[in-house]
Amino acid sequence: MIKFFRKIRYDLMEKNKTGKYLKYAIGEIILVVIGILIALQINNWNENRKATNEEVKILNALHSDFKVSKERIEETIKIQSKVLNYSQILIRIHERQNKSECQYFDTHLDSLSNLIGYGTAWYRAEPVTGAYNSLISAGKIDLIKNKDLRQLLAQFIADFESGFEDHETSIQLLAKLNNETDHFILKIADNKTRKNDNYNSRKNDSLKIAESFFKNDSYFGNLFLKSNDEGHRLERQKHMLEQVNSILNIIKQELGNKLS
Repeated sequence: MIKFFRKIRYDLMEKNKTGKYLKYAIGEIILVVIGILIALQINNWNENRKATNEEVKILNALHSDFKVSKERIEETIKIQSKVLNYSQILIRIHERQNKSECQYFDTHLDSLSNLIGYGTAWYRAEPVTGAYNSLISAGKIDLIKNKDLRQLLAQFIADFESGFEDHETSIQLLAKLNNETDHFILKIADNKTRKNDNYNSRKNDSLKIAESFFKNDSYFGNLFLKSNDEGHRLERQKHMLEQVNSILNIIKQELGNKLS
């Protein structure tokens, strides 16, 4: 092909057809430029296709992680709400100091055990962040084209990694609450738990534990402080759930656009 074009140029010069040669040269240059532009366009298309395919893989991985995170947070909120409710029930019984209520729990130690067990529990959600962390480590965060999604991801991870402010305080309060009940926790352990652990059922439910327990001002002061922390943590995890839902909605939209 090159020899063919050279021959044409040579013939034109030999015949002194300068005007035609110049037109031909200009045309050849234009064809070369067009060829280069087409090659660049094809290369750009291939690169964009590769980037889109990789972004789809990233979005799918993020979707899988945040779907699990959503389930974990929802379950934590459900259990945490129960913990807060049981703590408040215990505190209200303490404040009422109703003798008939104390007598009721003295003869229904399973109920008292259940209230104390849940009322003094502590939960926090653990989201799955593997896909996002890998993305950051590889320096590929810019492959996610949606700026709103990038910002939401960064904000969620920053909020989560900052930790829960009440963590240390809550653990200390839990230790204090457990110390206050250690001396009778075996006595009030519910019969179902005893059976599962191969212990004998309680011989007598009327052990006069409830009345002294509900008069323990130290215990209920600490439980009140824990309840306040529990309420704040519950609200924070509800906010985390809102963030996760927003992230999942945007990912779903992005995948729909790219796969359509």
